[in-house]
Amino acid sequence: MTRLLLFFFLLSFSITAQEESEKLFFSEALSLNLNNYNTKVDNALERGEFHYAKSLFDSLVKNHLQGSFIDPLKFERLSSSISSTEEIEKPTIILTYASWCIPSEGEIPVLNKMAQKYGDMVDFVVLFWDQKKTVRKLAKQFNTNIHIVYVDEVQNNHMQTVKLLKHALGISLSFVLAADGEILDINRRPPNKMNLSENQIFNQNINFLSRQIAAINIDLNININELPESIATF
Repeated sequence: MTRLLLFFFLLSFSITAQEESEKLFFSEALSLNLNNYNTKVDNALERGEFHYAKSLFDSLVKNHLQGSFIDPLKFERLSSSISSTEEIEKPTIILTYASWCIPSEGEIPVLNKMAQKYGDMVDFVVLFWDQKKTVRKLAKQFNTNIHIVYVDEVQNNHMQTVKLLKHALGISLSFVLAADGEILDINRRPPNKMNLSENQIFNQNINFLSRQIAAINIDLNININELPESIATF
């Protein structure tokens, strides 16, 4: 009996190890496709094809990055129980920020309300690429359900991971992760648009974050049809 239990333990360990070794990490998937993506985007921008350039980002995510796994990355905690991407245990939305990259006016209030409503099922993480003293000032704007973490590039040992996560696709990103760290979606957060009304600004952020939550393709007892689309249903 003891030998049989040992056999099944070793078999289980072997299968788990094999699955881990077969994982394609985000940094690997991005490295394989980044040069081709950048070339196509540069050519599109030179021709003034801005809509096509955006579609190239969507295609990169859908065809090459979805299904990869978030890289192991340690970060400093300001108000969070999570100190690494390896500690993720729930579906998670990671929003990346920097002090000089100003979010659209309605983004933080909408994010706060979403975190308050769905925080028991989904972890919301705001990741600052910045120094602690700067992050501490900015963190006061966020709901207590939101994990506030930061990576000081100068002090971080995972420079290749930081380079790819921060610099390759831009800073204003949203990563949607399954509980096992699989990347379900990546999107650029809504930009500032000076010609929008206050309601329009709020609505674009409500719609964006609702789509991010909807991208979590496991049963969280969230009725996707009841996710808000605008202020009228928020």
